[in-house]
Amino acid sequence: MSDNKQLSLILGNATRLLDDARLLVDHRRFASAFALAVLGVEEIGKVLIESWEAEKPLAKPKTRQSKHIRKQAAVANLLAGALLARTFPNGVDWATLDTDALTKAFNDSEEGELLVLIREGHLDRRKQNALYQDDDLITAVEEEFAALHVGGILHIASHAQEALASPFNRLAARGFYEATVLGVSVSDRLRDQPGTSESAR
Repeated sequence: MSDNKQLSLILGNATRLLDDARLLVDHRRFASAFALAVLGVEEIGKVLIESWEAEKPLAKPKTRQSKHIRKQAAVANLLAGALLARTFPNGVDWATLDTDALTKAFNDSEEGELLVLIREGHLDRRKQNALYQDDDLITAVEEEFAALHVGGILHIASHAQEALASPFNRLAARGFYEATVLGVSVSDRLRDQPGTSESAR
């Protein structure tokens, strides 16, 4: 079971990786910066998953996914939780909520698009390609690609670090995360989470 000290150490490591990524950006080492930034995001996801597990064990994944992708998905769901809080600052009225409209809005959002990229393994492949070079294939991330996208990853990490401070965001994120694992509707998962029907403020 994770304790607060261990989680603080992991968060500190996330901050170190993200700070190192920013230093590499300053020296135009974009591919390495991109990889470190994604690793920093994964450390934030690790904190989320371990804290959820400490509260109550998570369901087993229905499909096999790497730990890297699960950690990335935890962060994307944290951002979706923060989006939920911004959308309903006074709390969610589940009796009148149009879940189809809400699902479409989330799917069309930047947070939803990020989650699709993560689920399909694109972000993890880009991270691996930024670190490793196969002998027979040119797989390394192009510097132009990394320069374009490293800022986006650092932006995601910054928002995730801010979102961690909110209990509402963390609870909503768990609801989203378990919905993607269990196949239960998001509204049912969130309705069962204590605190998510309260004010998001």
